[in-house]
Amino acid sequence: MEDIEKIKPYVRSFSNALDELKPEIEKLTSKPLDEQLLLLSNERARLELVNRYAYVLSSLMFASMKVLGVRDMTPILNELKRVKSYMDKAKQYDNKISKSNERSQAEQEKAKNIISNVLDGNKNQFEPSISNCNFQGKHTKFENNEPATSTVTKIISNTEQIRKSSNKKIKKPDRVNKKKGGK
Repeated sequence: MEDIEKIKPYVRSFSNALDELKPEIEKLTSKPLDEQLLLLSNERARLELVNRYAYVLSSLMFASMKVLGVRDMTPILNELKRVKSYMDKAKQYDNKISKSNERSQAEQEKAKNIISNVLDGNKNQFEPSISNCNFQGKHTKFENNEPATSTVTKIISNTEQIRKSSNKKIKKPDRVNKKKGGK
């Protein structure tokens, strides 16, 4: 009699779990699997439904075998492992697709930023195109109110004067002719 009292809480718990499972099983088996698959247009949803069916059936078979006291559970455990591996592969595929989508979205955003920067004339950039170190030190600001032709003639005349003055300063040494082996 003592053993029956120890088992009663487990039986109640099992009965409550079956009561919670019953509506889910009825929802899953309300239509044949073929009809449910035809109603789904997305391949991913079909895969999920088939995996769910296989997992529920394998789990119920495991529970049934456990209640009946079957000792060799190897076949049903192998089936559960196989279904679990299919579910894991589906998750890995979903992760791969989501990462690919995130990567392509990031690449599109980067391309969009590059194009907008080029089209906006780099208005959105925070740093100038030329480094700040190029602007350090003394710089002379030139104001030019003269026409370009007079400026060009001044540059040419200044260049000619510099050449003449540098030619006067440099003296060329006299070359001595030396003949081979003699005077």
